[in-house]
Amino acid sequence: MGSRVVVLAVAAVVALPGVARANPWDLFGFNARGIAMGGAQTASANDFTAVYTNPASLTQAPDANFGFGFNMMKPQLHLHFDKDERSIAEVEPPTTNGITFGLLFPLGGEGFKNRVAMGLAINVPTSSLLSGQALDPAIPQWSMYQSLPRRIVAALGVGAKPVDWLSLGLSVQILAGLSGRLDYELDVVAGQLSRKSVTFDIKPVAAPIAGIEVRPLPGFRVGLSYRAEIDSEIDLPVELEVTGVADLLVTTFFRVQYMPHQISLGSSYDWAELDLTLAFNLDYALWSKAPDPSVDSRIDVSGALVEGTGLDDAFDAPAPGRERSVELGYRDVFVPRFGVEKRMGFFAVRAGYALRPSPAPVQSSGTNYIDGTAHAFSLGAGVRFFDPLGALAGPLTFDVAAALHYLPDRRHTKVTRDDPVGSYDAGGQVWVLGAALSYHYGIAPAKPAPAVRVQDVLHHGDPPAPEAPQDDLPEGDAE
Repeated sequence: MGSRVVVLAVAAVVALPGVARANPWDLFGFNARGIAMGGAQTASANDFTAVYTNPASLTQAPDANFGFGFNMMKPQLHLHFDKDERSIAEVEPPTTNGITFGLLFPLGGEGFKNRVAMGLAINVPTSSLLSGQALDPAIPQWSMYQSLPRRIVAALGVGAKPVDWLSLGLSVQILAGLSGRLDYELDVVAGQLSRKSVTFDIKPVAAPIAGIEVRPLPGFRVGLSYRAEIDSEIDLPVELEVTGVADLLVTTFFRVQYMPHQISLGSSYDWAELDLTLAFNLDYALWSKAPDPSVDSRIDVSGALVEGTGLDDAFDAPAPGRERSVELGYRDVFVPRFGVEKRMGFFAVRAGYALRPSPAPVQSSGTNYIDGTAHAFSLGAGVRFFDPLGALAGPLTFDVAAALHYLPDRRHTKVTRDDPVGSYDAGGQVWVLGAALSYHYGIAPAKPAPAVRVQDVLHHGDPPAPEAPQDDLPEGDAE
């Protein structure tokens, strides 16, 4: 029972394998509008999504708003192996769904109105919330797509506008790590576990997000944001004491949910005459600092009986000098993003493109962390409408988006012929769909002018002309 509690705790907190990289909001975009515009949101976000893309942009929302969305990622990736028979099989990335929720509210009061705003955003996976993997590096696996969206991501931040042309923002991204211990004592004579205890701690892990936005000209925005690296550490040792025979200690440590340092420079221009917005992003991701994603497991055997035979070191693993670690060899990459939005009254259409070079090298030796350069093409639309029943004072906005991430085939040639996997080609596409519904406070529908009632015309003829002000009457008619 105790071990089951720890397994569930790990799954709930981690909810992804040790090989997962980056962040679904970085890879695909945040909500339908961000997906449709290729993720170019550093200087074009206008709602709660700015809490992650650039918290300084929180001040640009015209009103308080909240919303939720649904995103789906469907990979169609393939591996074509040279070997028909392999001792190690590949793992295919699954279709994954996620729900996003967020809110933005400007602060009121003297000195803060239209100057300070706060935001919150959360992504919750739905398809496999209680699942996790820590795959061996030799297993062919798509490091960016294997279980990437199956993770809980949260961000909370504030933006301030000290002057009309400048905004500053600061957010915090929150994950969680887990550490614990499982202790058992086995009574060989009685044939039972005489002691069972489990302890664990879920510890929050936070990393800052900082942003700045300047508006040098009407309609022109320039933004710069920085997201610090962050990951979660999982440390779960298991100790088994066999009464009078030996003590067995198995330590397990691995890192998950790693996201690199990222710097994003963005700009957007709102062409008012054409109701058109153009957006551009250039992201710089420092993947070269990515840590070893593999599981570090060690076995230590001790006890009077085992040590008396001199076999205690023989059962220890890994043996001295046989430790196994992974050098990823990742490189830093630039990711350009482009987005456009055309508004036509209450309706808007969007399009975007992004080019994500792969940070991963060709897998030529024992590891198989597969990735490739991705070309992302996206389209979307949005409609703003008021509640026809009149229950809501503000407008609702419904957005949809679809994106195709195309990965051209990439050749992975092994340097040795006896490699258990062998050489292969990897490529394919990933489909991303998104839908979002948001509500905006503070914007009321336009009130029509009072209409003349038909019955008044029928009963009394033409409506009487308005009386002229007393001051306008001719002087002789004043009485």
